Amino acid sequence: MNTRVSSNESTIVAEASTWFIEFRSGDASAEARARFDEWLRRSPQHIQAYLEVASAWSELPSADPKGRIDLAALIARARASTDDNVVPLSTVRTEQADRRQYREGRGRRAFKMAAAFATLAILVGVASWLGFYRAVTYSTGIGEQRTVRLEDGTTVELNALSTVKVRLASNVRNVELTEGQALFHVAKDPKRPFIVRSDDTTVRAVGTQFDVHRKLSGTVVTVLEGRVAVAEVKPMLVEPRIEVAPIYLSAGEQVTVTEKQTPHAKRADVATATAWLQKRLIFDETPLAEVASEFNRYNTRRLVVSDPELRDVAISGVYSTTDPDSLIGFLRAQPSIALSETETEIHLASRKGP
Repeated sequence: MNTRVSSNESTIVAEASTWFIEFRSGDASAEARARFDEWLRRSPQHIQAYLEVASAWSELPSADPKGRIDLAALIARARASTDDNVVPLSTVRTEQADRRQYREGRGRRAFKMAAAFATLAILVGVASWLGFYRAVTYSTGIGEQRTVRLEDGTTVELNALSTVKVRLASNVRNVELTEGQALFHVAKDPKRPFIVRSDDTTVRAVGTQFDVHRKLSGTVVTVLEGRVAVAEVKPMLVEPRIEVAPIYLSAGEQVTVTEKQTPHAKRADVATATAWLQKRLIFDETPLAEVASEFNRYNTRRLVVSDPELRDVAISGVYSTTDPDSLIGFLRAQPSIALSETETEIHLASRKGP
């Protein structure tokens, strides 16, 4: 006796397959993981479907050592199989019969087969389908700055030691800033919002210009042109779940998102926020730990704050990113700071005694 998989189950299998392929791409963001967690919580069927898709994938043989799969041959073999565990999906049954057979255990085999076909169907179109889920990564090294032009016409200026992952789809443009700082000149496209994520912060725009700086203390968003919405992404595992209203920023405004305080929009010093474009570091009562982090983006000989008492010491001034001595000379002249140098590091400690 054959069993048909209901349309609702087919939809769940398709969703499970989509999640499975996204996580296999290796580029799933924390936001995606939170959405996946929420999807799993909706129904035990979602959990079962995902496990069935994973099981179906594990049973697919490799066509060669590089892991390429002869999809056409696999599909043909599955359709031609007479094994009792293979249930044809095209047989039409009533919903009542479906439920009865499902309780008897054969529905599960049909469900698993549907998962296998859904996985195969996605793999057939993997080259185009993964255009959204698999990110294109752009990065810079120590002291390197780079301008990238995306397919939609957007340009991204990357500061030193920075990384972005870009996913462009037909209805949305997603970028994740995993490290560092970037200035975005977003091409206007009202049908495709441009979303930048940095840690637990998201920035949503359509056509605008803004800077996102991922610091040790949090994420700083500065708007140079247009308007953006900035929101915190709360982990889905936190109970009770908290809805955080976005903050809207216009040109010349800035917000800093941290775990310790509620973010508020304020007037921005745009020149300071974008000083890195002119290869300058501008600090205004900036903690020494953060100063060291910024310095290390441009210099192979790292600045290390060895003494915890110095981490919060406030530093101000304008320094060159191409001349490390402009900052090191200033620190060396401070009576409360002692420097010790090696070939690879410069250690800062509190000066003891007179």
